[in-house]
Amino acid sequence: MGPSFNEQFDQHGAWRREFAQQLKRLAEWMSSHDLMDAAVQERLHRLEEQVRSDKVMVAFVAEFSRGKSELINAIFFADYGRRIMPASAGRTTMCPTELGYDATVAPSLRLLPIETRLQMQGLAEWRMKAERWTEIPLDVGNADQIAKALEKVAEVRKVSLDNARALGFWHDELTDENPVPDAQGLVEVPMWRHAVINIPHPLLKQGLVILDTPGLNAVGAEPELTVNLIPQAHAVVFILSADTGVTRSDLSIWREHLAISPDSMDARLVVLNKIDTLWDTLNSAEQVQSQMERQCSTSAEMLGVPLERVVPVSAQKGLVAKIT
Repeated sequence: MGPSFNEQFDQHGAWRREFAQQLKRLAEWMSSHDLMDAAVQERLHRLEEQVRSDKVMVAFVAEFSRGKSELINAIFFADYGRRIMPASAGRTTMCPTELGYDATVAPSLRLLPIETRLQMQGLAEWRMKAERWTEIPLDVGNADQIAKALEKVAEVRKVSLDNARALGFWHDELTDENPVPDAQGLVEVPMWRHAVINIPHPLLKQGLVILDTPGLNAVGAEPELTVNLIPQAHAVVFILSADTGVTRSDLSIWREHLAISPDSMDARLVVLNKIDTLWDTLNSAEQVQSQMERQCSTSAEMLGVPLERVVPVSAQKGLVAKIT
């Protein structure tokens, strides 16, 4: 067996630190031989800082109810012995959520109110305005406190159609994709525009950042995601559900936001989640295996990716196995 992802990522971190040291030694050697001017010194210093602090961003993209939050629970939070990200049936993560670690900031959940959409500034500018974010401290030793705090990423509120239109969640020409109004004519929109979770997980300490994006409506409604964050991600994990395969809305997200150029396809991984839904006591193990392989090959064909890029998993069973 080859090294695990954790070990590979540790090796990547060690390589970065060693490369930064080499840059530092190069700068010292150039200085001692009078080959250094202010411009070169500044450039080497900047490069060293960049290598030390560089982040690797992986975007998790999926339509609603594909088990994306459960997959994040299984990878990052199983050590807590319980679910941490909300992952019950229906819509869970309602706003784009970044999961990472910055040692200069206390562990926390920061939330940007949805109303900021009504103003001209982009997400990058709002990041600089700490006072506009709601901040909730996270007690890293208390699983229940963290889980309770992270329930906030699933919060919604009801607004009028005019308000939903202004916020970007109602489009008169896209009737199929609009939320369904209730008896009072109000529709549900996310309470928050963006969430940032700062927590000291070993992988996140090494510079990994996970971008968790909600379904099609949210991906389309937040231009910052489609224009900046997803295209800038070093890799994208696209999550499907084994019981549904590639649906029309899955295909829309894939074609409009992920399969935008042949170059981008190298950094795309397709995860076929919920394979436990295919485990049927009325079918033999061979029939179940055959059904799963068929779903993988159909998904690969529809998305135009090599079969080895489609990984069948059960996030829920994986989480249970890691906990028990």
